[in-house]
Amino acid sequence: MYLIGLIIYLVICYLVADKIGRHKKIGFTKTLIACILVSPFVGYLIAEGSATAEPRGCKWCGNSENEAYFCGVCGKNEEGDIGPHFKDVQK
Repeated sequence: MYLIGLIIYLVICYLVADKIGRHKKIGFTKTLIACILVSPFVGYLIAEGSATAEPRGCKWCGNSENEAYFCGVCGKNEEGDIGPHFKDVQK
């Protein structure tokens, strides 16, 4: 009975590391270790708190670490539209 619970636990840890950790800078291995040692939920939170492995960047201002839809520096998206939380200072 304990073996079935252990297998289910390890499968959940693997799924969190595969689906979330693989696309983050923390990576698959460190996410899997965090999930196994602490819990899959805490491992998920650690992986989500890590930066994206390949951020989309901003072609308008050169911010290479931008992960959001609208850039945090210039406020533009990929099409050049300014986000609703930024004021257009060029007017």
